[in-house]
Amino acid sequence: MFDKLPFSHSEFTGRVRLDQPYPWGALWCLLPAGSWPHVDELRQRYVAARKMIGLLPVGGRPDDPTRRLSFFWSLRTDAFDQWEADGLAPWMDELHRLWPEARDVFAHLTDPAQLARARYRDTTMKRWHRGRVVLVGDCAHAMSPQLGQGVNMALLGAESLTAALRSAPSLETALAAYQRERRAHVWIYQLWSRWLTPLFQSDSDAVATLRDASFLPMGRLPGGRSQMLRVLTGTRRGLLGTLPLQADFVDALGAHR
Repeated sequence: MFDKLPFSHSEFTGRVRLDQPYPWGALWCLLPAGSWPHVDELRQRYVAARKMIGLLPVGGRPDDPTRRLSFFWSLRTDAFDQWEADGLAPWMDELHRLWPEARDVFAHLTDPAQLARARYRDTTMKRWHRGRVVLVGDCAHAMSPQLGQGVNMALLGAESLTAALRSAPSLETALAAYQRERRAHVWIYQLWSRWLTPLFQSDSDAVATLRDASFLPMGRLPGGRSQMLRVLTGTRRGLLGTLPLQADFVDALGAHR
């Protein structure tokens, strides 16, 4: 997007505080849900942290009501080319072996060109705005997708920017307030994402064993489930703070078990 700006990316952002690519990415595409029964919840399969398959319901579109699933397969970015060179057949055999119940969904995978190659970065920007141009969402605070917060953070960023523009006495004041507010919220998610990523995407079986042994008991501790829901809904602020939630939203979360 910066190719069309009257200044360079580096001029716009200044120096970044952190810009680190992750060694692991994913193959990704949308597939028709068909008869898949779990159309209201994320389902995943793991082999330690070395292999991860996911099917996330994403619904349909107004012009196309076909219900679809976001499919992803964890893969090191330096293995993308070898995966394509090997052809689909051995990979499909592995998919069917690891998740035979999803065979009908995987039947829609017929060409490597269907699958996008997702790469992740851990990036912390020094400056989020210049003039009338503002960074919102991933371009302001890229992180790995392990907490599933990309859309949440982008929407909250848009809401925060709107509120700042409406209430501040000047554009510069509004953009400074927006950056200050969003940084206070998003930094903890970047930290958690950075440290949690090896639990889900790495060659270490030891960290995967730690993940499996700890996450379920943590969710059963007093208050553990509510804290996990706070994180997954994007409403944790810092280590101890929270963003306000409407009562009906909280009730809906409590009822969905």
